[in-house]
Amino acid sequence: MTACAHSQTAGKFPYRPLSPLEKEIRLIEVDPLHKIDTQSPVRCRLKHASLYTNPNYIALSYAWGDPTATRGIILDGRNVQVTENLQSALRHVASSFGNDEEPGPTLWVDAICIDQQNESERTQQVAQMGAIFSTAKRTMIWLGPADEHSDLAIETLHTLGRRGVRLHDHVPSWTNFPFSDTPSTRRVIRTQKMLDGILADLSRGGATKLAAISSLFGRPWFRRVWVIQERVLSSDTFVCCGDADIVWGRFFWGFWLLCGLRDYLNIVGTGDGRQDSSALALFLTTALDRVTPVAFTRSNSSFFTLFSLLSRMATTPQQQLQASDPRDYVFALLGLIDPDKSPSIVADYSKDWNTVQVEVATACLSFYGPRLLSFAGTCQENGTAAANVRRAPSWAPDWSSQYIPQPLSITSDFVVRGGNLRSAYSASAGCSQSLSGCFISDKQISLNAVHVDDVGQVGLPFVEADNLADDSARVASLASWIEGLEVLLGETNEVYTAPADVQEALWRTPIADRAYAYNWETERAGEKTFQAYQALRSGMICQGVKYANIASVKLRRRRPFGCMKGYIGLGPLELRDGDSVWVILGADVPFILRPATDGGFLVVGEAYVHGIMDGEYVNSRTHPLQRIELA
Repeated sequence: MTACAHSQTAGKFPYRPLSPLEKEIRLIEVDPLHKIDTQSPVRCRLKHASLYTNPNYIALSYAWGDPTATRGIILDGRNVQVTENLQSALRHVASSFGNDEEPGPTLWVDAICIDQQNESERTQQVAQMGAIFSTAKRTMIWLGPADEHSDLAIETLHTLGRRGVRLHDHVPSWTNFPFSDTPSTRRVIRTQKMLDGILADLSRGGATKLAAISSLFGRPWFRRVWVIQERVLSSDTFVCCGDADIVWGRFFWGFWLLCGLRDYLNIVGTGDGRQDSSALALFLTTALDRVTPVAFTRSNSSFFTLFSLLSRMATTPQQQLQASDPRDYVFALLGLIDPDKSPSIVADYSKDWNTVQVEVATACLSFYGPRLLSFAGTCQENGTAAANVRRAPSWAPDWSSQYIPQPLSITSDFVVRGGNLRSAYSASAGCSQSLSGCFISDKQISLNAVHVDDVGQVGLPFVEADNLADDSARVASLASWIEGLEVLLGETNEVYTAPADVQEALWRTPIADRAYAYNWETERAGEKTFQAYQALRSGMICQGVKYANIASVKLRRRRPFGCMKGYIGLGPLELRDGDSVWVILGADVPFILRPATDGGFLVVGEAYVHGIMDGEYVNSRTHPLQRIELA
């Protein structure tokens, strides 16, 4: 859902102007309908209300759906066309709330309550979207009409939610939970035994329950960028799918418990030794990655920083969040930000996306520093930026692009995906720089950086096995790719001077020296990870697949490279011979830069370079600090 898509009402509805001074909004009163009445149209009436008066209404959060597939409703006596999904939501409300003796409910619905043809009104109403949802007495999330799986999915989430609440008393965060093949503490033993029991319950009767949940999580509501704000700011939320419903708290804890099952299967497997744990983990990972708005629940009740919201949105796996207007990838988040911890940005639909993109990048670089560059680079030009007549500079992230880079390390304080506020790396060795005078123009910035090396060889990207559920194929394909990496790395050199150094670079580089697949996990690779690597090289499937699970994530849209001095690393798919490796002071990771035709450098993307990720190169103090320009 978005308040800024093209209008879905037929023709120009005669809206009466709203008063911004009174913080006016429009509401609709819905006449009751009998459930058995499937022929009568939904009838609604518009009215104005001031948010200052704390009006009584339900806010509707939904996905608009196909704008060409419409159905009629009666609005103030006029026949008005709305999308099929909105019409089904209004019909559900009309038949579920109110009766012949009592009036129907009062709703706020963006497609009807905002004049979508009036740019000034859209801008003004979007500015108070946060107030609209936080003032609502309740928020109803409409996932759509029921199908053959949805009732079972809601029923299963009810059960999981109850168990999740109880388990959370013992497990504050899955991110920091010490899953183990050989648990030694009572808490870990008890928790893993409980998870084994839940897995057994879910598996009874085949994969029907999990398949039903996966189908539910695939509904369009979970992919809309606007629903993040709508969900987070609502104090009393319930989810409806057909006639089945569930309160948001129970839905969330059911989701949280499934995340724990996913992490348990990815890290340990199952207690009864089943061989299908990897396939089940992959299934859960794919299903849970669709449910982005659920993950935007923090570990405390305060608001978010703009950077944490943008970075979490950009690192959504699978298909990106959807918005019909690229500006909404920023504007839809503004109602959630903590003004004391975020730059001041105002939703303004008179500005084009290119202008908004540069303004947001400039503000965030000034406020948060060079770590913003992890989301920038020439690689994102495969997406929306490529279609722009006037492209933004390479240092400005395109938050609307499906090709936006996925950083090697994410600092996050979200309950489900996060919990760590430190980066996994420290390439700058704790050094920082002031960016107050770095902006030369809206196209160029000037930064302090250290030149590390130049790219001399570029390797082939890793291609996953066709069947991701086939562990043996995944292990074999990665083992074959590592053989090619071994050739690229070669023998000892001036950087890796001993055979042991070469072998360490070989096994740590494909996983970016990380112990877990998820980029919000900060633990570096250790002995268990090395054992999994050895198992993979020896063709031992059950242990080797644990290494493959990590590598498949770290190698996604990356390729290996070798430098002139001998460094080896991972960089963006778009890197090429002649690019150079730099450490920009204040950034956690090195960057690949490319000479620009008009002078300065283009940001290609961030890199993992074995041997400099913890500040070793910067700490040596033997390399000059340079002032460089990024275009």
